[in-house]
Amino acid sequence: MARCDDMREGDVYRCERCGLEIEVVEECSHDEEDADETCRAEEFVCCGEPMTLVEED
Repeated sequence: MARCDDMREGDVYRCERCGLEIEVVEECSHDEEDADETCRAEEFVCCGEPMTLVEED
């Protein structure tokens, strides 16, 4: 599951259906205690499916 609070700088996420890839260039900066106020931390989806982390070779 791809959520902004789990993503780290340099991670690449891919849509398995269409191949769209997104690279994280800056990590989410909210604190856990105010996460509900600044970010809903929902899944990143594309083509109706959660994006998956691309594993390094």
